Amino acid sequence: MGTYKKGINGRFTGKVGNTVGSQWKGIPVMKSLPDFSNHKASEKQLAHRAKFSLATKFLQPLYPVIQLGFQNQDNLKSPYNAAMSELIKYTIEGEYPNCRVNLENLVLAVGPLQVANRPSVEINGEEVVFNWRYKASNNDLFANNGVIMVAIAEGYYPEYSICESIRSAGTATMLLPDAPPGTEVHCYLAFAAMDDSKRVSNSIHVGTVVIPDDE
Repeated sequence: MGTYKKGINGRFTGKVGNTVGSQWKGIPVMKSLPDFSNHKASEKQLAHRAKFSLATKFLQPLYPVIQLGFQNQDNLKSPYNAAMSELIKYTIEGEYPNCRVNLENLVLAVGPLQVANRPSVEINGEEVVFNWRYKASNNDLFANNGVIMVAIAEGYYPEYSICESIRSAGTATMLLPDAPPGTEVHCYLAFAAMDDSKRVSNSIHVGTVVIPDDE
């Protein structure tokens, strides 16, 4: 894909030969149509497609979290595409066809805000409780940061909470994923500025909890 300011006859949209003109985020772009081939996909191509499919399936339920957590990344990438690139490059592991998401390495937010201090998680009934150390100061710019919490049980729909609590509370709760007793749940914590700055903190894999037996 290429960008341009002026074509031979100015900007254009639509198809001319094997070239398509369009706009993306207000930027004029040109790209060529794909070449169709009867050749069988190589092992490397199959592996890439498998990783892409796995990443897409994994990120879709987390779309609102991704939109916030990656909103201040590369301006030429959408937050979703930035998260997709991060996931494929650094988090999906294993050899095709046995690829998996390494949940301990998962990143859900990237930014300059201060990360959580001494975070921890614990179970309370049907909820997971996030705790972190907060020390107030006279000029605390982070006190009203919104809290981003995510709980992921592999193979089940994730749960998340976005900016329903603030950093200065030092604790917040959210529902556990709807998974059977004994399922391990990975928990993540980040913060977001409650203004138009688009600033977030890096997410932290706080730890895991296990869904308790029904009483």
